Amino acid sequence: MACSQGKAEDGPVVLERPWDLTCPIYSVSIPRTINLFADGRAVWQLLRWIRQFKPDIVHTQTSKAGIVGRLAARLAGVPVVIHTAHAFPFHPYLPPFVRRVYMAIERMAARWADCVFVDTESVREDGLRAGVVEDPSKLVVVPMGIDLQRFSLATGQPGVLRGVFAISSQAPVVGTVARLVPDKGLECFIQMASLVHQSSPDTHFLIAGEGPLRQQLERQAQTLGIEAFVTFAGHRTDIPDLMAMMDVFVLPTRREGFGVVFAEAMAMERPTVGSRIGPVAEVVEEGVTGYLASAEKPDEFAAHVLDLLGDPSKRRSFGQAGRRRVERLFSEEAMCRTIEGHYRRLLTEKGLV
Repeated sequence: MACSQGKAEDGPVVLERPWDLTCPIYSVSIPRTINLFADGRAVWQLLRWIRQFKPDIVHTQTSKAGIVGRLAARLAGVPVVIHTAHAFPFHPYLPPFVRRVYMAIERMAARWADCVFVDTESVREDGLRAGVVEDPSKLVVVPMGIDLQRFSLATGQPGVLRGVFAISSQAPVVGTVARLVPDKGLECFIQMASLVHQSSPDTHFLIAGEGPLRQQLERQAQTLGIEAFVTFAGHRTDIPDLMAMMDVFVLPTRREGFGVVFAEAMAMERPTVGSRIGPVAEVVEEGVTGYLASAEKPDEFAAHVLDLLGDPSKRRSFGQAGRRRVERLFSEEAMCRTIEGHYRRLLTEKGLV
């Protein structure tokens, strides 16, 4: 089942890709903000389909869909209900009152689940501090998995894209992949680019992604006089090719649940520079696969980038170490094995296997 924004459908949509095993998808429309009528309708739709399908497990994702899905599953009497919280919504950038309300909602919704998965130990600690679960054993770390076949240098085509973006084959490329939203700290990326440009004027900067801050970021680049060296690639589906073109991957993100894009860049054997925040620090091994810097300090990011641009052997060493780390800790296969293990454990506890 899938909860998303958009038009509600009355029946399943069967995916045609072979790796989806013709899994039926029931689409339910819910708004991002609280809407008692729309949310109640979504709960009723899910309740009706769950009773018809009679699953042993319902596994929900994301905060809003997770609340609606968990409530419907409990009302339907589903034996095992699991929720994945990629990041809790009560982050420090919210007004205090809103943060307390979100905490209360998450505590309530957690009671409807037998287990809550999180991507990193840092997010687990956030949940425990907020009292999301009464029993700490219900809050379990399951790292996200990367498609190691898709994210591989063997499949990248950096030369083609340099031509598309009119970037010289000799120019170093510092890039990022992110939604253009405040959480991602891209204002810091542009400031970092300006500082790097002063010492390495032939370096090009690539930003892949779309979002409401695009015009603001473009104006910032113009104001700093580096617009000719910054490419806004927009929404792309060829992220491995883009990462293969980068000499260094950088993202001064302010908030993450896991930092999957860092793991993807590491799988592409790119050295990374990320924010010194808990989830990113669990992915990027500082001084081994990349560097960490303070989220609001463009000068720290610039210093690390210049260090890497000036040392090809370090870039190569960090990139290779990053690939090995992802293969060891963050593969799709490892993630699926862990999730399957918890499915079997919870079903056994309910006496269903």
